[in-house]
Amino acid sequence: MDKTNPAEWQAVKPKSIVTISDAQGIQDSMRRGLGVRGLDYTVRSVALCEQLDCLSTHLIFTLDDAEQAAFLLVKIVDDLVDLTLYFEPPGLSGGERADLLDRGMQWLFQTPANLHSFEPSELRYTTSLVQTVPGAAGAPPLELLYTLKPQGELQCHYSESPARAGLPAQMLATLVEYRCDQPAENPEFLILEVGEERSRRSFLRFFLGCPIGLSEVDVLGI
Repeated sequence: MDKTNPAEWQAVKPKSIVTISDAQGIQDSMRRGLGVRGLDYTVRSVALCEQLDCLSTHLIFTLDDAEQAAFLLVKIVDDLVDLTLYFEPPGLSGGERADLLDRGMQWLFQTPANLHSFEPSELRYTTSLVQTVPGAAGAPPLELLYTLKPQGELQCHYSESPARAGLPAQMLATLVEYRCDQPAENPEFLILEVGEERSRRSFLRFFLGCPIGLSEVDVLGI
């Protein structure tokens, strides 16, 4: 596979094997007693996010192995390919906007003009947010500041392969990427919001991760 070719990433199907051999993956492999090697994941599903103005395409591969799930984001802009490996942070479960607000997560959004009368679906995402992450062995937790990337909120057509039962084949998604400038194992924070085209209901998920190089990923297609 030519990993610099966007078309080859778009051709990767569920049940393909993806091997991740970045520093974190190798550490995890050693922890499991598998030696100094990458970890093999099976592609469970592929989400396609095509920006409405056609400036970018994002592929999100849901990866499974015996112990954990990971998410490989492949961002394609023109002929350039960038990779980020994400996981869903413990203690930060997703939900619908109204549910998240009821749980005290107003920090996700910018303050509305009228605090007493607003539609959750109309809220814009915050330009910065703080996440608390574990410190090094024996060290206290760290508070990391994540700042919205310059592209802001990206609106996309969204579809999944295989399609999930009960969901429309074509939906809309909002992708919001943040970056931490402090030293951090996982300097990337991602919000993915997916909903039906003619509905105000949507579901948000949250991801922490780090960029990885093309040389740190191998794909064995089916």
